Amino acid sequence: DGITPLGISPHKDAGFLTILLQDIDCHSLQVWKDEQWMTIVPVPGAFTINTGDMAEIWSNGKYKAPLHRVLSNETKERYSAPFFYNPPYDALIAPLSSEPIFNPVLWGYFRAVRFAGDLTDLGVEIQIEDFLRDRNSKHLETQKLFEEQANFKTPFSVETFRSILVSD
Repeated sequence: DGITPLGISPHKDAGFLTILLQDIDCHSLQVWKDEQWMTIVPVPGAFTINTGDMAEIWSNGKYKAPLHRVLSNETKERYSAPFFYNPPYDALIAPLSSEPIFNPVLWGYFRAVRFAGDLTDLGVEIQIEDFLRDRNSKHLETQKLFEEQANFKTPFSVETFRSILVSD
């Protein structure tokens, strides 16, 4: 039919945990490990569990959010069912450690900026490395402004926060 199947570019999940029921017949999920892409072959009746950025911050770097991608397949249809377990938007995620390597991250801000970077033309990007304690990231100040202005009970609008989110 001339339509190329959709794949998903390499990324790390922004949230806390992803629970995935993979298609047994089409092995498309790959994780970057040991300098190469490794295919994750699903186990029948089992879930694939993936830690996200917020779990990495909360665990102070102990549980890493893996870089992964999903390949398209020209000959097989792929069905999978992900469940994304994320904190409430007003949650401040901080390491559970007496010696934290990350500054606290407001999930609503992190998600909003990741959304803006993924789906708009604002030219903004965010990663958990921006919140390492030894970095002087613009996101720390911008996060404060966002928290002061955000109403987490209303739907997020990029346009409402454009002036805060646009990168210099």
